[in-house]
Amino acid sequence: MRKEIAEHDADMLEAVRTYNEGHYLEAHKLFELIWMMKGGAEKIFYQGLVHVAMGFHYLSVGDFDRSTAKLRRATELLDDFAADFLGFDVEMLRSSVGRCRQRLAELGVSGITRFDRTLIPRLEFLPRATR
Repeated sequence: MRKEIAEHDADMLEAVRTYNEGHYLEAHKLFELIWMMKGGAEKIFYQGLVHVAMGFHYLSVGDFDRSTAKLRRATELLDDFAADFLGFDVEMLRSSVGRCRQRLAELGVSGITRFDRTLIPRLEFLPRATR
């Protein structure tokens, strides 16, 4: 484990790992458990990650309406956070989710199966020096 993320708790790291492995439904459940234990800004941030994970889960099963709704809500929830909130690369996540939403809109309901899944962002941490 990289030194700069060692300070994060094990539950959050497990949720991030699960998401980054493409297990979006499982990651959603893990982020939801964290979200329920948090308060204030952290609660809203983790709720945003819950919606990100579910948006990409729905995309992966071909549910256009739910995918676009969850990703839109994720964008709304994450919009006001600092680019480095909790050490995450929030700016990259926001811009990547925005590109995914744009591509989904271009493809439409009938084109969701042609979505390039390499566009789905990973959850990344910023190096400590930039925080």
